[in-house]
Amino acid sequence: MNHIFKSTGIYIGFIANGFLFSRDGEYLGWIENTFVWDAKGRFRGQIWQEKYIIYNPFAVSPVPRTPRSAPQMPVVPPPPANIGPVTLPTGWADSF
Repeated sequence: MNHIFKSTGIYIGFIANGFLFSRDGEYLGWIENTFVWDAKGRFRGQIWQEKYIIYNPFAVSPVPRTPRSAPQMPVVPPPPANIGPVTLPTGWADSF
C-alpha cells in the first residue's frame, strides 16, 4: 500500500491493489503501470516518486477509458503525518 500526498505534503489518500482511494476510503480511480485514471475514466496523471500523482497540463492527455466498477473498499489505514513539501519538475502540477 502506497500513501499519496500533494506536493505541499498534505496526505490525500492511498493505493491498494491497483486502486486509488481517498484518505477516508472513497474510490477515486485506478492505476495502470504508472498512469492514474479517475473513477469516471479520465486521465489524471502519473505516479511520481511513488507518493505523488502529477500531470503535465501542456501535454496531450490519453483518450479517456471506460470506467471500472468500484472495488470493495479496503480497510482504511491510519493516516500518516503530513510530510514536507517538494518542488515538482518544471511544467508539472498536482493532479488532485
